[in-house]
Amino acid sequence: MNNIIILAAGKGTRMQSELPKCACPILGKPMIEYLIDSCIEIGIENIIVVVGYKQDIIKNVLKKYSNIKYAYQTEQLGTGHACMVAKDVLGNTSGSTLIVPGDMPLVGANHFRNLIKYHNETLSKMTILSSLFDNPTGYGRIVRENGLVTSIIEEKEATTEQKQIKEINTGLYIVDNQLLFSALDKIDNNNSKNEYYLTDIVKVLSKSYRVDALLVSYDYHLTGINDLVTLDYVERKLKGEI
Repeated sequence: MNNIIILAAGKGTRMQSELPKCACPILGKPMIEYLIDSCIEIGIENIIVVVGYKQDIIKNVLKKYSNIKYAYQTEQLGTGHACMVAKDVLGNTSGSTLIVPGDMPLVGANHFRNLIKYHNETLSKMTILSSLFDNPTGYGRIVRENGLVTSIIEEKEATTEQKQIKEINTGLYIVDNQLLFSALDKIDNNNSKNEYYLTDIVKVLSKSYRVDALLVSYDYHLTGINDLVTLDYVERKLKGEI
């Protein structure tokens, strides 16, 4: 069984809107709806949305969907913490769990399908969707040894040598569900942001299990929307596609 956690608790202050970020519209449709529709398209039935800031707005946007479960992140303590709060909803479930930021609305069914397929074929316990950037500044870097992934290093924590790595983390993952929460229990917030980074579970899991990354060409479908400039870019690209 495949589950999905959609991280949608953020404020999105750079969006200059009273709405929580994941409720902001793209061509008139709240961005989180694009993700939910992609989940339904590929048959994911167990959809968990992590909400926090103005959660009632997100829940109202999604009320037309009958199969959404919610987890509540009352404090913004990082992506790892956002997944931790889903434990009560998802902790005893078998199978694999996709994890996607709610501000990547156009990531789409094909990327989900390809990641699930690769994850199953390689018998990995965690698989990251990665891409190559000539200028990877600002992105987490994929660190590999003997072809497999051993860690993801966030930009602020990276050494000068690690900053030369061009393979970046897109923010989309699939993880064995039982291992996800045991790995989350082992991470800490001892970093420059004092946050629990979800990416830290890679280091935990790679010590005992196969962790891999599916490398794909980057396109606008993988864009995380953090501000109005990015929103405008994605809207223009989507209009062109339509």
